[in-house]
Formats: sequence, C-alpha cells, structure tokens
Amino acid sequence: MKPLYVLVALSVSLLGGMAVGQNDQPAAVDEMKPRVPEQQIYVVSREKNTNAAVLGGTVIPFKMVNLTAQIPGDVQFIAGEEGDAFGEGATLVQLDVSSMVAKRQAAVAGLNSAHAALGNAHVQYEREVLTPNSQSNSMLGGMPGMVSMFSDPMRSMMGQGSPGYERRSNLYGQGVQIQAARDQVAQAEAGIRELDANIENATSVAPFDGVIVKKMVEVGDIVQPGMPLVVFADTSRMEIQIEVPTRLVSALSEGAQLKARLDRGKEPVSVTVSRIFPMANMGGHTTTVKVALPDGSGARAGMYAEVLVPDPSNDQFSPLTIPATAISWRGSLPTVFLVSPDRTELRMRALRLGAVIGDQVAVLSGLEEGDAILRAPDGSVRSGQYSSGP
Repeated sequence: MKPLYVLVALSVSLLGGMAVGQNDQPAAVDEMKPRVPEQQIYVVSREKNTNAAVLGGTVIPFKMVNLTAQIPGDVQFIAGEEGDAFGEGATLVQLDVSSMVAKRQAAVAGLNSAHAALGNAHVQYEREVLTPNSQSNSMLGGMPGMVSMFSDPMRSMMGQGSPGYERRSNLYGQGVQIQAARDQVAQAEAGIRELDANIENATSVAPFDGVIVKKMVEVGDIVQPGMPLVVFADTSRMEIQIEVPTRLVSALSEGAQLKARLDRGKEPVSVTVSRIFPMANMGGHTTTVKVALPDGSGARAGMYAEVLVPDPSNDQFSPLTIPATAISWRGSLPTVFLVSPDRTELRMRALRLGAVIGDQVAVLSGLEEGDAILRAPDGSVRSGQYSSGP
C-alpha cells in the first residue's frame, strides 16, 4: 500500500505543477505583446470652439489713413506707386503752391506797412503829449501858444470852450490811431498764418511708417478740398474686422484667443481679440470687433477671412472632435481604429462625421468622449492585435 500512496502523491504533485505552469504562461505572453505608443494615441474630447459661429470678415491693416486734399490746386508731386514704402514724415503728395507763395509775399508787404503805420501813430501820440498844438504853434513862431495862456481861462469862464476837454480829445484821437495801426498789424499777421497753414496743407506727409495701398490722383490733376489723394497703411500688422451678433458678444473679451481661416485656407490660424467696439450698430444689431493676426500669417489687406466665434448658448451640445488624420476611408465610409485599454489591440469603428473645422472633424456618432484612437493610421493597419512591425 505504501508504494501506491507515494505514486498517487507524485502524480498529484506533477499535475499541480503543470497547472501552475499553464496559469503563468498567459501572463508571460501578455507582457510580450507590443503596445501602441502613447504619442500615436488621441483621446476623443469635446471641443467647444467647433460649435462656434462662423463669421465672415475682411483683413485690414492695423493702421490706415485716407489722405485728402485740404486746399484746391494742381498735383505737382506724388512720391510713388502702390506698394512703395515710406517712413514717417516723408512727403507723399505735393500740390502747386506758387500762387499762395505770391499771396504770402503780398501779405508780408502789408504787414511791413502796418508796422510802419503803428510806429507813426506812437510818434504822433507822444508829440501830442509833449507839445500840444505844436503844428499850429510852429507856423506863427509860438504866438498862438502865448495867446492861449490868456485866452483859455477867459473862454472857460465865459462858457465858450473847455481847453482841458479838447486836449483829452486830441490825445484820445491819437490813441485811436495807435489801436487802428495795431489792428492792421494783427490782421496782416493772421493773413500770413493762414497762408502758411494753406502752404503746409498742400503737402501730404506719411503719419507713420507704411506703404501706399491705393493712389487716386496723378501728377497734373486738379483737386478740390475733400478729394481723396492716396490711402496709406501700416501693413506690418494686420487685423480682421468682423460684425458680431449681439448674442455672441458676451462670449468675447479683449485678449481672448480665437481661430480664423484666411481665404478658404485649410489650416486655421490663432487670432487675438484686440478691440470690441463699445456700441452696437443700430441698423444690423451687430457689434464691430477687431482681431489681431499673428506675424507671418500671409494675410493681405482686403482678403476675405472667417473667424470662429464661440456660441455660449450651445456649449452643452458641443460635438466630439478628432484629428482629420485619424480618419481612414473605406470607400465612402469614414472609420477610425479604437485602441484597447491595455493598448495591445485595435478595432475598426465606422463613424458619422459633421463639420470640418481646420484640422479637426466633428463626430456625430460612432465614438464616445474618452475613447482612445490611433492618431494617424496608415494603410496597413488592420483590426486585431497591434503590431509595431511593417
């Protein structure tokens, strides 16, 4: 009986060892399976910006001025053509000022005459103060002055005159001559200042560094005040001007980051809200908003652009989004490859897609938030165990 017992125990021990070996083998095999690298995985999420309103706008320079004629005249000089760059203070357009220069010379001559008249009025006033009736006294060797010493008191006593009042009247008259001469000087100086201003307005200068974006006149054209000459702009920085409906303005703030597309381009660019106008347009019930484009965007003034403005009223319905590179097409059927939680298996999943926003695509059905998919599968990927080899 004892050998039989030993044989049975040995058999049980061998079977147990085999069972243990069989249970440990799958774990060893799992450790050997290749796993999808994390950099190749995209986790599905909801992107609020994809549920944004698409608003069309126009690319405009950061600064732009319309230079117009301030005085009538002939165009004598134009600095350049469209696209030519000039620094701040450079002369862009010059009108003919020869007639105004001649008028200024005449005004200067009038000012000189007014100064001479003012000087003469001062001399006459001082003479009247120091030597009353000097002109009449000099004609008769001073006799009228001697006679007046006796006659003036008698006239005052008899009520036939007031020598004091007459003297004040003569002084006042000389003072009026001085004031009239001063007014003539001021009038001449004002005329010269007006002509100087007109001569200065005949020259249109660049208010900042920029380029001529539009030229409306040629040399020899006759212009009148208010007629446009050139449009000058700083094209080193560009903006997009859009009209935002009132219900969407609350979702914007200065400095906020948005996405924009230029001229139907596929790749979106990041833009920054630079200015929100304080008052809505009563006609269209929209608010003007300017967004700044980044340097090197390639935008040109006048280009059409689209800006994606978030719609806060529909945030709860924001769709899932995935990169466009994650989509594989099986005929006309869009699919993606789901990655298993342990990152060792792939499974193809058909989708129903929504709008395309730049490099992102909205998913209407087929995925859930948090699903892991291949970011950029190639044509050799198949459902099943992941293989890192070719």
